[in-house]
Amino acid sequence: MRRARRRLKIAVAAPPLEGRANDALLEWLADRLGLPRRQVRLVSGRHSRDKTLHAAGVSAGEVGRRLAAQ
Repeated sequence: MRRARRRLKIAVAAPPLEGRANDALLEWLADRLGLPRRQVRLVSGRHSRDKTLHAAGVSAGEVGRRLAAQ
């Protein structure tokens, strides 16, 4: 099964120190998707500007629809 991938460009105000920017990104995305924070995780890119995230129980298409609706 091929996983769908979508690219988003998101800027966060939190500094990239001690994972604060990553935490802010995950919190923001979980809130926008209407998911508990535990269902959104960082798959790769912890120290990179480019990151791969996984939202459990939500397809890439549904992520796009939920974010576009806001």
